[in-house]
This record gives sequence, C-alpha cells and structure tokens, in this order.
Amino acid sequence: MAKTEETEGKDVKKAAGKVSEEDALRERIGGAKEGGEAATGSEGISKAEKYKAFLKENDINFFDSDTLADEFHTTIFRSRIEAKGQIMPMAIFIDDSLFTIIRTQVATGINTKNVERIKGYLNALNAEYKIFKYYLREDGSIYLDICIPFADETFDSRMIQTLLPILVKQLEDVYEDLMAEVWAKD
Repeated sequence: MAKTEETEGKDVKKAAGKVSEEDALRERIGGAKEGGEAATGSEGISKAEKYKAFLKENDINFFDSDTLADEFHTTIFRSRIEAKGQIMPMAIFIDDSLFTIIRTQVATGINTKNVERIKGYLNALNAEYKIFKYYLREDGSIYLDICIPFADETFDSRMIQTLLPILVKQLEDVYEDLMAEVWAKD
C-alpha cells in the first residue's frame, strides 16, 4: 500500500521522537486543525477573546470578565443563575488548556454532621448525570461543574450558551432534594 506524504510525515515525526502533544492530540481527534480553522476564521485569537466577541455580537451582557495573570491565561466570566427561586453565583473559566469549566456555587455553610450523607448523595447525582459533577469542598460549599473539552481550533461559544439552560434545568430538577439532604437534622 502506498504511503501519502502526510502519513510519511507522521511516520518521520514519530520515528524522530518529536511528536508534540498538540500533534498527538490532533491525530487522535482526526486533524481538528484543518477543519477547525476554517470554521472559526479566528486563527491566533484566544478562546476567551472568541467568547467575548460572541457575547458582544449576540448582545449578551450579563457577564463580568476578569483575566488572571496565571500560566494558563485564564479569563473568568462571572454571572448568576436562578433555579427554584435561588440566585446562585456562576462562572465560566476559559483558558489555554483543553478544558472550559462552567462552575456554579449551589450551597454554602454545610453542617459538618451531614457531610458523609451529602457526599453520598452527590456521588449518586454524579453517577446519574454524565455531564455534571457535583462536589463538596472543605469550606462547606457545594459546587456543580460542567467540563467542556475544546482545542483552540474547535472552540465553540454556542456550545457554552447551549449548556447554560441545561445547567439551569438540572438545578431546577435536583435543587429541592439536594437541599433536603443539606438541611436534614438527623
């Protein structure tokens, strides 16, 4: 079977031991760079800048953003969401890594007597819902995360906006039962 120039190039890189992490990832996801650049038309622009532009283009103005001086160039888009009449802090963390995180603070001030039961309940929620991860921090706060993998070239602001109503629906569905576990007196 004849080799193409592309496969020969990959073989040479592998043989030389110089396959970068990015090249290895692109190979695993099917060459996203070739298809993604044309789709975004924004080569060289960070994911956070793409998201800012999306928000501006769509007149979405309920986020405040802060850019951190960290190694991943993290930008945090802060807002609030409402579920079951409760206003909850929510933030979207976009950085240079492969992962964008949508994080919601669901509850604070958990009674230490309830910690083991609450952890069990959160684990049951995590097993039931693939896209959501609930966790209890040491400071007694419960958070809900959605982790979205995006390479620079495949970043899609619309996906983030699509997940926000799904997040609200999730909280509408589980909030009362979750808080019953949090507030239980036994």
